Amino acid sequence: MGLLWEMHQQGQGRRRDVQQRMASASLEQRVAELEKEIDEMNTLLENVITKLEETLGTDLDGDGKVPMKK
Repeated sequence: MGLLWEMHQQGQGRRRDVQQRMASASLEQRVAELEKEIDEMNTLLENVITKLEETLGTDLDGDGKVPMKK
């Protein structure tokens, strides 16, 4: 659970930074920041799924692959 908690904490810190920057940003800047945040969240989700698959030894995302523990 330590890894997931650490990821959560990092995400919360980034979210606060983004909210502060977006407060005075233009609409275009806000959209760009939201698109970046979505990309980061997708990457984080992929990393979490991969880690869970490694730990559980189960295919969770339906790609037919189960990564081996490192």
